[in-house]
Amino acid sequence: MFARARQRGVSFSAVSALILGFALLGCPLGASAQHHGGGHGGAAGTPGWLGRPDGVDEKDSLKDFHQMMAVQATSQQITDFQALVKSTEAAKGDLQAFLQDLRNGGGVPESPRRDALDHEIEKARSWNQRFQEGFSAEQKSGLKEITKRLAKADSDLEQEEKKLNQSLEVKSASADVAARADSLDKALTDFYNQELALGREMSVVLSDGQDVVFMLPQVKSRVNIANQTVEVPISGALSQTAVQGEKRTFRLELIADLTEVQHNITELLRAQLDSSETCGQRVEIRRATLVPAAPSGLMVVQLHFERWICSRVSGQQTTNELAESEGTVEIKLAATVENGALKLAAGFGRIDASGMLLDSLQSGPLGDDLREKAIQSVLAAAQAGSDFKVALPPAVQNSAAIQSAKFQNTGAGGLSVVLAGQVEISNEQADQLASQLNQALSARGTQAQGTQGPAAQ
Repeated sequence: MFARARQRGVSFSAVSALILGFALLGCPLGASAQHHGGGHGGAAGTPGWLGRPDGVDEKDSLKDFHQMMAVQATSQQITDFQALVKSTEAAKGDLQAFLQDLRNGGGVPESPRRDALDHEIEKARSWNQRFQEGFSAEQKSGLKEITKRLAKADSDLEQEEKKLNQSLEVKSASADVAARADSLDKALTDFYNQELALGREMSVVLSDGQDVVFMLPQVKSRVNIANQTVEVPISGALSQTAVQGEKRTFRLELIADLTEVQHNITELLRAQLDSSETCGQRVEIRRATLVPAAPSGLMVVQLHFERWICSRVSGQQTTNELAESEGTVEIKLAATVENGALKLAAGFGRIDASGMLLDSLQSGPLGDDLREKAIQSVLAAAQAGSDFKVALPPAVQNSAAIQSAKFQNTGAGGLSVVLAGQVEISNEQADQLASQLNQALSARGTQAQGTQGPAAQ
């Protein structure tokens, strides 16, 4: 069993106690089943159970609540988690000392320091593994995705540690050793961040003003595109990069999830581009897809095109079809930042079309219109991530600046826009940030409790 430890910036989450307390007070039958049944919602089958008046199954209405409760850390796991994070921070401290020696021109550190570094890294990895071995079946299932990412970070850390040791064994030049040590530092930082993310999933970690990493809770922005409302989840993180007196500098990363835009891209384009002129151009969007092609986004549009002309014969107007064809066009979307504002540029890739359709796409108004509407269909959703009043806590809203942007593959064909920038705040603002993040976490806990309330009525 891990030793009890206190670590600055990592503390017991009062949210766990609040949620469980509210559940016990507001829904005694359901809470009792949760406590004894490991989160399976067994109370729904209890004689006398009062189901929802609308007939919705209790386990459906409480799904999210039960999942959250099922993965929450026990009191012993909270103690163990604090100890393993402290161990990882000790490894980070030893690695920074190792790097400092190299950067100060002191040459490759002596064996005792290298051995101490190896020992701390191996201890951090070992404690992380032992911590996960103690998970319940519900925790293993509910935390599957985050533990996969942590396992990947652990594997990367092991590989970078081996590479550094190999360079030391062959007595590589200091510059080569420093490069390996920098790579190890990045791997260890990712490992540490994934540990903190795991803790947050288990409601263990509350933010502290002296944290060097702040995980920003997901918020959802609703944007209007072509008179349709699309929801854009936004998440992010702040990672400290420098400290100078009372001023602290953080790298800011905000991620706007464009999944709902992807699902609706055909309808969004149809609303803007479909036309049926009696005399002139008729366009129908057959199908559109939006996929990642990092660092860009790729839109593929299939369309039907007709050109009609009108003439008068004996005083009556007649219409005649001049041309008709099908075509497919690729549109590459690139994200840039200009004066702190996110911009999108669109350019054609492959065009599979002929005749008047090809001419209209390459040099006519249809091509210009298609590029413009492709941008408009994505830009508002992508810009949601740069709306600091929505995406960031108040403590840092006026201190943030976006510097770069790119499209990113989120897996399984999912597309997001990653906005990178910088935040400069004082220690006082960092304390305010931590407080606001904790308040947001508490509010989510209250909302989760509120979800289960009506089922008991």
